[in-house]
Amino acid sequence: MTSYVLKLGGAAILVLVAGFIGIAIFGNVWARAGIGAALVVVVGGFLLFAWNVDRKDRAARADIDDLPRV
Repeated sequence: MTSYVLKLGGAAILVLVAGFIGIAIFGNVWARAGIGAALVVVVGGFLLFAWNVDRKDRAARADIDDLPRV
């Protein structure tokens, strides 16, 4: 139970830090292009990150189909 709480707290801190970094990086984008364009950039970055993680996960699981059934 303690490890779950620590992981949850660590994830919350990570989201908070990522938010601060996102505001620092995209602050000028929000001021110049507007909130819509900034959201497109941020969501596009998240989609690119998720696609990359999924691609690596699928590559890691590629050999599972070759295992014999139990």
